[in-house]
Amino acid sequence: MDPIQVLGQKDVREVQVKDENTAGQLLVKNPLAGERYLRGMSKTAKKHFINRKDCPVKNHFIGLPNWSREDAVKAFDTYLWQQHQKDAIEKRAKDWFNARVKELMAGHNIDLVDDTDYVKGSDDSHGFTLKNYIEYLAKEI
Repeated sequence: MDPIQVLGQKDVREVQVKDENTAGQLLVKNPLAGERYLRGMSKTAKKHFINRKDCPVKNHFIGLPNWSREDAVKAFDTYLWQQHQKDAIEKRAKDWFNARVKELMAGHNIDLVDDTDYVKGSDDSHGFTLKNYIEYLAKEI
């Protein structure tokens, strides 16, 4: 199970249940799994809504005239990595990324929730760019 998942508003986090080698694991009530008890799931995922107007990592390319969602996602990907190379990421966004890296390093799962109903692939959401960048930053530490 990937600790960072990109979801739409109606998507549900994929939960992988391991029945083998259950000795020593806790049975924990997990609301994401329909209020059933799962082995070893002690922390629920932290949800972050990535396209709200107050989010510092919102994709500002979405909604531009004559731009498809796929074009906006590709433009955001290019923009973020160019800003990284120039060391020009604004402070609010840098703080947001640092907080996600700390959550990831502390063992929390992270759900990056986009404003679409369902995310089918990497062209549907800039969350995949955010996910890759968070993982990149975590490796750099």
